[in-house]
Amino acid sequence: MFFDDKFIESLPEDLPLAVKIIGDRFFDLFNSLQRRNENARELILESRALLSVLSEIGGLEIRVPESESDPAKDAQKMVSCIHNLRDSATRITESNKLQRYRELFAAKFGTVFHYEFSEGDLERIQELINRLRDLIGVSKELQESHKQRLLRKLEKLQSELHKKVSDLDRFWGFFIDASIVAGQIGENAKPIVEVMKEIVSIIWPTQTRGYDLPSNFPFKLLGQSEHGNKSNGH
Repeated sequence: MFFDDKFIESLPEDLPLAVKIIGDRFFDLFNSLQRRNENARELILESRALLSVLSEIGGLEIRVPESESDPAKDAQKMVSCIHNLRDSATRITESNKLQRYRELFAAKFGTVFHYEFSEGDLERIQELINRLRDLIGVSKELQESHKQRLLRKLEKLQSELHKKVSDLDRFWGFFIDASIVAGQIGENAKPIVEVMKEIVSIIWPTQTRGYDLPSNFPFKLLGQSEHGNKSNGH
């Protein structure tokens, strides 16, 4: 296959960026086949199938052209489609990146609400994320697809980790995914869970300070009492 499992698993969750990478890969393969005078029919079929699946996910308008009986005409339509999609995805990716930079600089200059880590906490979180990456990478219990998903989330989280951040959503999103996976593994997930607990012990006080609450404000799930049990409404 032109788009094998390894390539699919390496795609980022950011859909516009994933489409851009697919477009780059398509044109590398298409140009290589043309240079060797080889038929690009299978590449066209795979590309159409992959983009059709992505169009169902949402977040980016993807209009995959209907197939043509004439292979040359079909290839021409798909080349034009992917060219336009790649350009559109590039613009969206650049726009998203610009917005992230704006939020970062706005947080640095104190013009928007932000959370702020101490230098010590920031360094410790980086160390713990590296430790988590190692534990996930060597885990024999994790399915490869789950492993790659968690590693991509960690990489994204770490790349956007700064002393001042506009939100902590990526942390909580990762913890939810990792917790579900850890629950499936069971007892062998304990080292991963312990590292996540330590990260939470840093993240939670940072978040509570952002709401002008004491740093020792207890971490509770919705419906939990002070003792960690679910409230029965009495």
